Amino acid sequence: MSINQYDSRTADKFVVRLPDGLRADIEAAANAADRSMNSVFVQAVRQYLDGQNRQTLLLDALANAVAPLPPAVSSDL
Repeated sequence: MSINQYDSRTADKFVVRLPDGLRADIEAAANAADRSMNSVFVQAVRQYLDGQNRQTLLLDALANAVAPLPPAVSSDL
């Protein structure tokens, strides 16, 4: 086995308590996509985290774009 190959036996593990019905939803999504429940769950978490990072970047860019605006100049000259 190559060093770069994924090995689920040595992968980091994390127990998650799911609200009622969520496990069934994950299972249905996995079955519909012919994927494992784990891969569906990991993809959903990754998409959420990527969305949070994107939101932070966009808000920071907006704050930086607005921050350097000079004070309004009066037109009564």
